[in-house]
Amino acid sequence: MSLAKHILFLTPGFSSDENDFNCIPPLQEFLISFKSEYPEVKISVIAFQYPYRNKKYLWNGVEVYPLNGRNSALKKLFVWLKALRIAWKINKFYAVDVIHSLWLGECAFTGNRLSKKFRCQHICTLMGQDVKNSNRYLNQSKNNNIKIVALSQNQFDMFFNLTKKKPDEIIHWGIDDQNFEAANRDIDLLAVGSLISLKNYSLYLNAIAKVKTSYRNIKCKLVGSGPESKSLKKLADQLGINENIDFTGLLSRQEIFKLMQRSKIFVHPSSFEGSGYVFAEALVNGMNILSFNIGYAQRNPKWFIAKDEDDFVNTLEKLLSSQLDFQPTNLLNLPIQLNSMQKFME
Repeated sequence: MSLAKHILFLTPGFSSDENDFNCIPPLQEFLISFKSEYPEVKISVIAFQYPYRNKKYLWNGVEVYPLNGRNSALKKLFVWLKALRIAWKINKFYAVDVIHSLWLGECAFTGNRLSKKFRCQHICTLMGQDVKNSNRYLNQSKNNNIKIVALSQNQFDMFFNLTKKKPDEIIHWGIDDQNFEAANRDIDLLAVGSLISLKNYSLYLNAIAKVKTSYRNIKCKLVGSGPESKSLKKLADQLGINENIDFTGLLSRQEIFKLMQRSKIFVHPSSFEGSGYVFAEALVNGMNILSFNIGYAQRNPKWFIAKDEDDFVNTLEKLLSSQLDFQPTNLLNLPIQLNSMQKFME
């Protein structure tokens, strides 16, 4: 079977324009590279919740149909019906060969129905917290018409433990190598993510307080925003590390990359990740990583996996006194992903 001629992506969110780099960066990188590699393939995108607009627009040559759901529970049914109606119009104009939904949620739910009507292949890529027992859409995976893609071995195992069904394939999100000049690594620790309890950033702050006894002038940054922002700042004050930690707030992806290129250790204390694309971003920008065994985690000369919170702090102290390697490393090569996905859709 040859490569599909028309792929319809169903996603909760998508880049609002070609300068919006923060909305699902791996999807953006994939689509740009996929279109470059396979220009003959038509790609359409239906974005359920974001951006907050209604009119169709072009993004790097891709037709995007935003539904402006705004994550409103009251609008959910309306959004689903609108997605079905637009998909019918898209298919009527140019027959859809593959539906690719992101997250095992409302997009997979809608994609399941469309794939039956269009008699086409339906691929669903698991993304993160959709691989949790609380996800009411897990029963969608039992439909034989859906091919499930996991992003990591950890995610594969979690999905199998929950559903007793193995994903059809593991295909990671790839990332391009980054071109940058070697910079002074003047930031000791960097953490990036949503400031929510799942990310466990209180451990990051407590770890800074403990290692500060040996490294008085340790310089750290925490990038992100979220509901725990105030409580984390209060904790930093209580721990006496205000002079050591900078809460930057939300930054653009390019601003984060510049910080990564100045930083030594990427600290990610999260208790759960479906994949953790930020790991790949840290590595291609030359950083070393400290995390738990979550998402893409794999033992590597530049990746250190802690067993528990005590081991997390102890490993951090060892790393701060070690001679670290800041050569960029790409464990999730984008061409490999493109090739894997192309074969999967044949």
